Parts: sequence; structure tokens; C-alpha cells
Amino acid sequence: MKHWIIPFLIILVGGLAGCTQNTTVNSTSDSKGVMAQRQTLDLATGNPLTTLDTDKMDQFGRLNNTIEGLYQTNRDGQAQLALAQRVKVNAAKTTYTFTLWKDSYWSNGDLITAQNFVYAWRRALDPRTKAPDADLFRGIQNAKQILAGQLPADQLGVQAQGKFKLIVHLDHPMAELPQRLAYPLFGPQNQRIAKKFGKKYATKPEYQVYAGPFMVSSHGDTRQHWHMVPNPHYWDRKHVYLTRINVNVYRSQAKAWHDYRAGKLDEVRLLTKKSVKAYEYKNSYTARPYSRMILLNYRRNGPNVHHNQLLAQSQARLAISHAINRKTLGRNTYGSASLPAQGIVPAGLSRGLRGTADFAASQPHQKTLKYQPKVAQREWRAALKRAGLTHVTLTLSYLDATNSQSLAKQLIKQLTQTLPGLTIKPQARVWQLTTDRSAPLTSDLNLTTQRAQYADPLSMLSLYTSTSTANTGHWRNFTYDDLVAQASTAPAFNTHRWKTLLKADGILMQQQGVTPLFQPASTYLINPHLNGVQFNTVGTQSNFKEAYFVK
Repeated sequence: MKHWIIPFLIILVGGLAGCTQNTTVNSTSDSKGVMAQRQTLDLATGNPLTTLDTDKMDQFGRLNNTIEGLYQTNRDGQAQLALAQRVKVNAAKTTYTFTLWKDSYWSNGDLITAQNFVYAWRRALDPRTKAPDADLFRGIQNAKQILAGQLPADQLGVQAQGKFKLIVHLDHPMAELPQRLAYPLFGPQNQRIAKKFGKKYATKPEYQVYAGPFMVSSHGDTRQHWHMVPNPHYWDRKHVYLTRINVNVYRSQAKAWHDYRAGKLDEVRLLTKKSVKAYEYKNSYTARPYSRMILLNYRRNGPNVHHNQLLAQSQARLAISHAINRKTLGRNTYGSASLPAQGIVPAGLSRGLRGTADFAASQPHQKTLKYQPKVAQREWRAALKRAGLTHVTLTLSYLDATNSQSLAKQLIKQLTQTLPGLTIKPQARVWQLTTDRSAPLTSDLNLTTQRAQYADPLSMLSLYTSTSTANTGHWRNFTYDDLVAQASTAPAFNTHRWKTLLKADGILMQQQGVTPLFQPASTYLINPHLNGVQFNTVGTQSNFKEAYFVK
């Protein structure tokens, strides 16, 4: 097999205009000398398998191990070529020509071709599909017009030239394109299989095929269990060591704990502050940073005019931000591993050109997120007066789950104790597997979680432009829009682009268009014999391709 490649660092793309990259490295050690005889991984999930259609998932979870695209994320969080052997970028940096490997196959033995990518991408943008993450295609030629309903999906600027050449045309240069393409939504789909099964396609394991290292078994799929086995036709099959990954549905955290202690699970989530505190010094404990942020989102177009007038004021939103002790809030709800927000961009998402500066630490106007109760009270009184109010009762929406409920209670306590004349009524909302991110906000204040889908500050900042469907609070600032547009069309990663993104972040924080609270870490107890798992901080969390158990 010829798929041995060096990580394709995104920083280099800017200097490779018109050049072709095609380099090789030796494969890594498989550590077979210390492997256990049994290589079965047992995992837990809270939800049954409902779809295997990558276009209809807004969270890929364990299923990212069945998907592979032109790029994949390496252990350094960078994008490296995967199903693409090489890429050529034109001088204007608006056309990417990918040459695919000629010996990559679907799990049923079909050849993976360039047309599989064309079909998948156009299908994702088709209004009948309603892909939750379709906005990620913006910047690819005509995607914006297709999303607006002005053009059909077959006008997307992607084409197959023969079986193994994929040409992607852009509306403008996109320095972060390779990082975007590492996201599972940009993987291929087998058009022949989709046509064969029609409406049944991807509704059950037997109606889907897979390009990744694992495939979902067509046997034993129930509301309580599903499992993955190695893809026999995967290009790097010799470096897939697990023989089976069981995924069991647990409705009770107590049951999951019982099975972990009994050796029936290899991983269990620590969901409460109490459990984190009890196990954080154990060898099996791990806190995985992930590029997501817990946010407070504001409704400005609700049924109460006075509430709208209050929350439309940046001074009111700044008062709320200054009334929050983020360190205490995170520690008392998600545990000590959570990080107080420094801005909208999570820590560890993106570093400077020399790999030394973390964008999160460099974010300007961090004082807008500092706990300053006296400043908060002064700002709040002024905002109330401007809205013609002396007191107000607002609603706060939160997810009906352990951490979210605790977070809502703690947040209400902090805000109402600090801000005079404020009463808050909590409103629980039910979690849905396929959440519509463009759904209107249901309360005055809304606790939400936003994750970065690729390793660039733009993945968070672009969500709050005037035209973004993720901007459900409808905050608008035209200077901000212009700065994000400049960064979106930058031809390369450079100092100017970096400063542009920082300016945009500063505007968002100065006005508190959305209020970041903290960056939670996912905390687990893990079987200490499990090695080789790639835990990503962006995109999809766990890659089990080279995972194995030691004796």
C-alpha cells in the first residue's frame, strides 16, 4: 500500500501556490510485542444509533471512526492528506486539484472515486438533505447562493476529472480550507449505494458503506447496542488493531458506573463535580480539553418589548458578563479542569505562525469577562434606567441535563445576587439528537454550547456574523462582519490575518454579542491498558484507528 504520507501542515499551504506536495515517511511502530490477546473496546453512549448519514449528523461521536475524507486530523491537531495522495494549488489560491489514491476502497470493495466527493458535497447542500453543518461549505464556489436558494446544488464548484482527480473551485482564497476539509462532513459518499437503497440509505448499518478504518456491523444493532468492526478494505488496515468496538446505550449513569467497575466498560464519563473531585488523582483519570465553549446567548426579539430594549443594550450585556465569576462557576459545575473564557475562541484551538502564541491568550478586551461586581451594578442600573425599568424578570433556558441544570442554578444565583432588581426564572429544554442550530431562542437568556469544527479562530468568529444561521441572538456589527470577511478571504496564514481576527474578537467582546462563560473539559475514567487513542481537541474527539490494549 502506498498511503504513507507526511502531515500536511496548513501553514505551508500559503507558500505552495502552483506546487504539488508528494512526500513519504516511515510508518509508526505498532507495539505488537506488548499487545493483549483480547482487543475489544467497550464504550458507553447516551443515545441509540439513529442515522448513519454523515449529511444529517451535527455530532459524529464514535461514528467519525467510520469516515475518512481528503484530509484527516493528526495528533498535533493539524490536517494531513488522507484519501488524497497530493494537492496542487493555483497561483491565485482559488483552485485546489486533489489527486486521489488509486487503491482506496469502500467497505464493500467499491473503489473510492472523485465522483463520490462531488456527490456527497452537492447532496449536503441540497435543501432536501438539510445538513446541519452546511454553512461550512461557504467559500466554495456558489455555495453561498445555493444555501440562499438562488442556485441548485449541482452548481457547487466541485468537479471530478476522471476517477481520481477532484477539482475544487473557491469564491476567494481560504487559508483554512484544508482544516475545514478534515471535518467528517466533507467525506465521500457512495452514490451507487445511495441510489440502490433509496429512502433506506444509511438508516441501518446494512444500508451504508464506509471509507474509514471501521464499519458499523450489520449484526446486533438494537436500541441498546451497536458495534464497529475493522473495515476489511481500508487502505491502512494493517495499523488497525482493535477487533471490535462495542457501543452500549446507557440511560442510567449509575449503571454505567457499575459496569465500569465490573470491567464491562473501558471508559466512563465523570459528569459531576463530586465525581471529578473524588477521582482526579487516580491513574485512570483523564481530563480531555476540547474546543468548545459554554455561552450565554441573548434574545433581542422576544414577545416582551421591555426585555428586548434591555438586552439590546451592550451595557446590559456587559453588566451580566461582569457579574459572573467564571472560575467559580466552572469549578462548581463542570469541575476544576474547566477553563474560564478569555474570549470566544477556546484555548488551544489555534497558535501563531511560529507555534508559540495561543490565540485564546492573545484575545483583546479580556476585561469584559472579568468578575467586577461593582462595575456590573453600575452598568446594570444605567441599562435598566434607559429601558424604563426599575426591576425585571427574565427567563433562562438550559438543557435538561445534570451539568446544565447545575450551571443554570449557579448562574442564576450569581446574577441575581449581584444585579439589583433582577429576577430569573429557569426554563428546561429537552436535548434532541438532531438539533436545528438555526432554531429561534426560546428565552431571554439561553445557555448554549458551541464547538469549533476546525482548527482556526474563524471557526468560532464566523458564527456571529450578521448572516450566520448560528447567530440565533441576531447580534449585528458591520465592522465585525467586514473583519471576518477579510480573514475569510485571506490567501495565507500571516500576521495581518491574525491581527484581523483579533480585532474581530475584540469587537464581539466589547459589545458582548454573546457572553462566553468557560471551556469545559471532558473528564473520564479510562482502562489504563488502552493505548494509542488519538484524542482531538477540534472536529471529532476520539480516533481509535491505532488504539490497542497492552497486557
